[in-house]
Amino acid sequence: MLKVKSFQLMFFAMIVLFILFPSTGQTSTKNIENDKRPDRITIQLGAGLSKNEMPAVGFMHDLHTQALDGKCETCHLEKENALVFKFKRIEEKPSMDSYHDKCIACHVKKKASNEIAGPTAAECRTCHTTRRGVSSWKAIKFDKSLHFTHESSDRIKGMEASDKDNCSRCHHQYNEKTKEIFYAKGKEESCFYCHKPVEQNTISPIREAAHDSCVKCHQTFKAQNITAGPVTCGGCHEKENQQKIKKLADIPRMKRNQPDEVVITGWKTGSKTTKNYMNAVAFNHKSHEVQAETCKTCHHETLKKCNDCHGTRGGKAKGGFISLGQAMHKQDSKRSCVGCHREYTKSPDCAGCHFKAPAVKDNSDSCKTCHSVKKAQAQSMEPAELAKMTLAGVFSKYKPVPVDKIPEKVVIDVLSSSYKGSSFPHRKVVLAIAKRVEKSRLAKAFHKDQTALCMGCHHKSPKTLEPPECASCHSRKGPAPDGRPGLKGAYHGLCITCHQKMEVKSVAATDCAKCHEEKK
Repeated sequence: MLKVKSFQLMFFAMIVLFILFPSTGQTSTKNIENDKRPDRITIQLGAGLSKNEMPAVGFMHDLHTQALDGKCETCHLEKENALVFKFKRIEEKPSMDSYHDKCIACHVKKKASNEIAGPTAAECRTCHTTRRGVSSWKAIKFDKSLHFTHESSDRIKGMEASDKDNCSRCHHQYNEKTKEIFYAKGKEESCFYCHKPVEQNTISPIREAAHDSCVKCHQTFKAQNITAGPVTCGGCHEKENQQKIKKLADIPRMKRNQPDEVVITGWKTGSKTTKNYMNAVAFNHKSHEVQAETCKTCHHETLKKCNDCHGTRGGKAKGGFISLGQAMHKQDSKRSCVGCHREYTKSPDCAGCHFKAPAVKDNSDSCKTCHSVKKAQAQSMEPAELAKMTLAGVFSKYKPVPVDKIPEKVVIDVLSSSYKGSSFPHRKVVLAIAKRVEKSRLAKAFHKDQTALCMGCHHKSPKTLEPPECASCHSRKGPAPDGRPGLKGAYHGLCITCHQKMEVKSVAATDCAKCHEEKK
């Protein structure tokens, strides 16, 4: 009996020691499996190369880079004086044996040197685990600023000594006959147009293409002790590091044979039947370039005209059968005109009014803002000149409301009970909102008549300088059967939400006395 108790005490003591002092042989990955990391890579060979008997491996790339003191050549071989970003191979297909033999051999060697190392052959489940951890990986946007940083670099040279710019260093096309890439001057496009998320027709996926081009270039400069871009996963794909990238304020326009202004029509040039179409649109291409992060913001598959893929009647196969009208007006697409404009209404300067606006508004006036070119003009005048002439008057039509027509103060005391009536500085608020709205060219184009701003609060009233009182629609007794809030709910819901959406810090939602003094 005494022996049993002694054994139990020893067993208990061993458990306590194991918990307090974990084995030094355990892998370092266990301590960081719950960390948010941008370098988590899933290694999975697929059914064709393995039996998939074990879970895929969650590999932390930067952790290994750090452990190897940044010596990429430890895992990556060279070809033509540049690293190949495949594990210990160049052209060969990956294999389970290759990973097992080479990874474990490195771990064993490090452990023999009393260094922190990864798992060995007997610790399969340390690598092959269903616990994936949390990824903080964030796609990096190669926007206009970053593009110009590379374009204007003296260190990045073109492929030919005679090149006056360095566009050929990155941009290329593929010759189907010779099976080689070549540079086509004036036909530069986004890498994404050919390199898709997954491999297609032997064309490498964008991830592989970007690493082979970008990281390889950075590595080349680094080997020469020249300052260059990141070579680690976190350097490009960690949010905090992306925020450190300098944003250039003055970026020259990228020239790619694009027009300054253009007329967009639903019908073909020379068509005799136009009566079933909307009026044409005068589009300021140059102005929109300034607002867009990249050409791909709008031209998501190619730099060709929109109607090259999107037809007017039911669309085309290469455009996913999305018609031109849908492509321009789709509410939930950030690539469409209307969808993009809706995104801007979410900004603090606009959201105070637009947060409650319906997604689809039956208002022909908003259509006319864009569809302002009459069909006869579009058919008789030169398109570029017509577009320029039409766009010249867009902002000159903006009509502000005379200040003396805006009531200075409005006393709201119809519900006065525990608090005194609210003396609302009406004019001050209207002018403050107008000042924020007028910073936006988009808002000035669509709100040509400043009384449109009145509709932000007087949202169901006619567009007039003398709208009816809120109590005309909202009952003092409470909510209406059709879902309309009661008067008290309407006031507080509208005012407080507007302050929050427009980020008005001076009036807190919980500071009741700020708007109406408490009765004593």
